[in-house]
Amino acid sequence: MTFLISEDEALREVLKGMTVSDDRESARSVGVWFGQPDTEVRNQSFPFITIDLINVSEARERVMSSQQVNPWYMTPGAYNDVDYGDWSMYMPIPMNLDYQVTTFARQPRHDRQIVGQLLGTRLPVRFGSLVVREKLTEVVDGVEQWDSTVRRLDVLGIAKRDTVESGKRLFMNAFTVRISSEVPTPFVERLYQRVNTINITSNPPLFSSTISA
Repeated sequence: MTFLISEDEALREVLKGMTVSDDRESARSVGVWFGQPDTEVRNQSFPFITIDLINVSEARERVMSSQQVNPWYMTPGAYNDVDYGDWSMYMPIPMNLDYQVTTFARQPRHDRQIVGQLLGTRLPVRFGSLVVREKLTEVVDGVEQWDSTVRRLDVLGIAKRDTVESGKRLFMNAFTVRISSEVPTPFVERLYQRVNTINITSNPPLFSSTISA
């Protein structure tokens, strides 16, 4: 798991693929961009959605301590090595990641369609979830391997922000959403080293044998 980067990509992925329709076009794609995408800004065409990370805070209501765990989805740097053996860390630190998802449309029909799709399946007001995928370095039979975790995705608020820009109507909606995440604690402990060979020698030395694990 790459903290923040993984959540950014997962949120963008869940918003991609939407289309709207009107009398002239049956399926117009809705672009999804990050709020400050530099060169991407010049390529935006209506309708589109932007994603902005607006706050990062510790989720104190989810804090647990004094317990060691082995979260398989986290990569503890150099400790994630088969030759090193198993490892553990204190409970990861829970974090809240707050994002603003803003929708932009020139037509009211497109605006309503986008809001309907977001609240219908992509950003549900209740029981929302987000699948965060992480590509592994391992490739098996030419196929990329992925790990994934499922996070809570809560809609904190929705604000209507319609305005007029350059004499044209601009329909805007701001969705504030929260993704439950966590960061690893800095302390990682080596639990054990895998034993490959056991040497047994009696005392006095009546015999000596080797058992391979």
